[in-house]
Amino acid sequence: MFSITLLFFRGSPYNPIEVDPIASYRRALAAPSHLAVVEVRGIVINIVMFMPLGFLLPFVWHPLRKFYLTMPILFLSTFFIEIVQLLTFRGVFAVEDIMHNLVGGVIGFVVFYISSSYSTKLSS
Repeated sequence: MFSITLLFFRGSPYNPIEVDPIASYRRALAAPSHLAVVEVRGIVINIVMFMPLGFLLPFVWHPLRKFYLTMPILFLSTFFIEIVQLLTFRGVFAVEDIMHNLVGGVIGFVVFYISSSYSTKLSS
């Protein structure tokens, strides 16, 4: 996760912060179809990238099986990545990315929760 966001992307020192929470959606709607696909792909990548973290945190560490304990870690993880991108010019600090990463983490947590409750029912 950290290597993908920090090694492969180059930001711009001229616009290092994006505070519009729906900027990608605006660009996708305004762009020709071939460029809209690029915007949508970026949204999907940001969501999918955090799904494993949302699944693995409660899987590996029992106290994090409570959603209210997992959410702050997911938030701090994505916020840390965005801050490092801002400071190193390896990306753009985007509020939208934080939101998408959190959605991915929540999806991962929900998958964990459903699979663990399903396996509990099977074993009883």
